[in-house]
Amino acid sequence: MQEIQHGKQPGKSDSEVALDLMRLVLEQAGGRRLSPTRTLALYHLCKEAVAYSPEGEVSSDYLEDGLKRLLQ
Repeated sequence: MQEIQHGKQPGKSDSEVALDLMRLVLEQAGGRRLSPTRTLALYHLCKEAVAYSPEGEVSSDYLEDGLKRLLQ
C-alpha cells in the first residue's frame, strides 16, 4: 500500500510528480524552450523538490536558486 507523502498524489511515482512539476514550471515561465542540458537539469531539480524534506540535506533556498539559474 502506497502512502501519500509531502502532498504526493496517490498512485504516482516520484518521477511522474517531478515531470508534472516540470511542466508547471515551464508553463509559468511562459512556455520557454530550454536546451536539452537545462531541461535535464530542471528535471533533476524537480525530482529533488519532490523528495524535499525540511529535515533533509537540500534546502528550499538551494531549490529556488537552482530554478532561477535554469530559467535565466
